[in-house]
Amino acid sequence: MAATFPYTHYACPCSNLTTLAPSAISVKRASVIPTDTPEDSTFDPHDPRANYSLSPLDRLLFCDECEEIRCQRCYGEEIIHWYCPTCLFEVPSSGVRSDGNRRSRSGEEVEESFILQCHYCDWSSLDIGVHLSKPTKITEQLAKQRKSRVSSKPPAGGAQLFSQDETFANLTTFYKEQLSETGDPQNPYSNSPYSSPNNLARIMSLYGGLSVNALKKTREKPQPMREARGEKEGMLTCSLDNKAADDTLLQSMQDLEWANTTTTEQRHSAPANNVARLVDELWPVATHLRTRKCRRCRFCPQYLSYPDPKLKVSNIRYKIRVLALNHIPRLSIRSLQASYPLSNPAFCIHAADLQQPQPVLQSHITRQYILTIRNPILEPIRITLATPTTTPGRVTSRVTILCPSFTVGAAGDVWDEALSSSTTSMATIPPGNGGRQAAMESLTGRGADESLDRQPEAGKVWERTKNSTSVVLEIVPGALKTVLGIMPKSQKELEEEEWEEGDDVLEIPIYVRAEWEVTEEHDDAGDRKGGKRSVEADGNVKKELAFWCVLGVGRIGEGG
Repeated sequence: MAATFPYTHYACPCSNLTTLAPSAISVKRASVIPTDTPEDSTFDPHDPRANYSLSPLDRLLFCDECEEIRCQRCYGEEIIHWYCPTCLFEVPSSGVRSDGNRRSRSGEEVEESFILQCHYCDWSSLDIGVHLSKPTKITEQLAKQRKSRVSSKPPAGGAQLFSQDETFANLTTFYKEQLSETGDPQNPYSNSPYSSPNNLARIMSLYGGLSVNALKKTREKPQPMREARGEKEGMLTCSLDNKAADDTLLQSMQDLEWANTTTTEQRHSAPANNVARLVDELWPVATHLRTRKCRRCRFCPQYLSYPDPKLKVSNIRYKIRVLALNHIPRLSIRSLQASYPLSNPAFCIHAADLQQPQPVLQSHITRQYILTIRNPILEPIRITLATPTTTPGRVTSRVTILCPSFTVGAAGDVWDEALSSSTTSMATIPPGNGGRQAAMESLTGRGADESLDRQPEAGKVWERTKNSTSVVLEIVPGALKTVLGIMPKSQKELEEEEWEEGDDVLEIPIYVRAEWEVTEEHDDAGDRKGGKRSVEADGNVKKELAFWCVLGVGRIGEGG
């Protein structure tokens, strides 16, 4: 995937869910044939469909009711209200239904003389001869004046008698009439079990003694559907014999400057301006309204995000906003043997200083990485990691987690974390070194542990803080090139050996399972939909959350 290494992407569980309810046959077959559970099946990050289910953590939401990760496909958007992006005026729903998705008032300032005027380019509606009778219902007044102008113009040559909107309306009405005349009439009782001809004939013969043929009404044979013939039916013909209008347009373009002609964006701004060639022919267009939307989970009626309706549009504060980064453990990976000096991002002046070199991974050379898991919730959690021995894909690499099961402390207040980290750093400074060594460690990003000659051990964590735990991963990248053989290969084998884009990227799928206990007052807490829960003897509720994530380590070189 196109991202800067290293990165961590999370897989949404919606890729394994089906929207259709299981039928009786599917349930019966499922009881006979065992299906793969998420624990048994391995997530393949190189699959073409993986790009649609992987997302960074900051782009995901979390459903409290289902206790699952929610991506863009898992929630629906509902419109709360409409507003004008120019003046942030909120438009009621009744105004949108009557005037459409356009601002009924002016998007610019309206002078006392009731004209539209732009203070940026000094344009006003007087340039096209438009006067307004009142400062409200601007869209309705402009539509009336445009219709009167179109109807007052005499048709020249093959010019149209109707506007584009009227022509489209006439054409729609004509085809609806043709469909109703030529098609069979819709049966209002089509969903009834008695609508079948066989059932109806049997019932009438039993109770009425009549046959269906006796009650059939003779009807005329439907006429074949025809096309529109005239302008009143919506047919618009183009004539190339309008020489006078073309000569007038060419003469105007020769007399005027290039700035007085319309651009492509101006002609495509509205259907009324599609045929405008000069600036004087442009018609003012109302501002498109924008919407404020809320997001609701598709599997339950829970709101995932809801803007505060009491505040103005300019305020972006949310009343409800359940982010995944506040409920899902965050995973990050970095190399244990740094080949370049680490720097603190807070002291980088230029953006180029943040771009660290990305070394190419050498095949069959063991490298060690530090995997850090941070806990965002207020309860300590127990993490269990699982990964396949060899990564899926064209290039198979060996991955080993030295400590797959461990605990992570609870997250606290921001000030508590800052005080605890400062106290720990002060306690690790020897008396004779002073604060110079601590300042250099803060600038370079190196801690006191890096100066020690530590070796990773199996079953032990590498580093532990208040709400984070780090473990060591051993990765042996695979070979990118295949071994050449003596026998010649067929065309099919040569096509299979061709490398595609992304095959050299080392991505590790990891299955993460988090378990923690919370104390809830309600007894029906375990009855909520989604999420695995169990009530302990002491009244605590045991929660469990599992998901797949992908760690992007780097690119494998063409050696080995």
